[in-house]
Amino acid sequence: MNTPAARAAETPAGAVEADAGVVEAVLPDPIVLPAPVRDAHRSTARWAADRFLRVLQNVRPAVVFDRWGQPVGIPAYGSPAFAALAPADPRREAALVTAAEAWRQQAEQAPEAIHARLRTDLVLGEQARDAWAAEDEAAWKDLVRTVRAWSNHPTALELAERRARAAEAAHRQVNASPGWPPVAIPGQPGWHRHHRPDGRQADLPDTTTAQLAESA
Repeated sequence: MNTPAARAAETPAGAVEADAGVVEAVLPDPIVLPAPVRDAHRSTARWAADRFLRVLQNVRPAVVFDRWGQPVGIPAYGSPAFAALAPADPRREAALVTAAEAWRQQAEQAPEAIHARLRTDLVLGEQARDAWAAEDEAAWKDLVRTVRAWSNHPTALELAERRARAAEAAHRQVNASPGWPPVAIPGQPGWHRHHRPDGRQADLPDTTTAQLAESA
């Protein structure tokens, strides 16, 4: 029974029916972080920015900023330049804050990044499926054309059987019998074997009595 209620019961979870009889798989809504987590990220971002600027004020000589607004001379956390800094060097703390903030931003954006990758993979998968279907259809049509082209050609077995029958006929001896019409000679189209009045066999190109009498 094809009613709306029945179609809704048959539609799997995570899918919507775009047109009648067509079910499209869709992803859920983008992942949203809980409010306490979002608030923690925001407060941490403000703290990291404020702490980073305060640390830069203690760096001597004063930190120079490039044209993109990035401080010059703050080594990456864990790099050889970072390891060479003195334990009390404020640039160590600046590098630590920078690394921690980068990790926090990555963790905050991870759910949305995962969702975006899923959507991209879904689109690419649909495109690949359509391409494979087109290739399969083209290959099937080519196979059908080939089969139809060869359908009227004898098979290897049929050719072998024909050759065997021809060879058998070529080696088979036939004799005309007295009182019976001449018989066709295998392998010699248009020629017939006659029974002569003297009892011998005569091969002639036709079955006329006049030729038989002349050959007697």
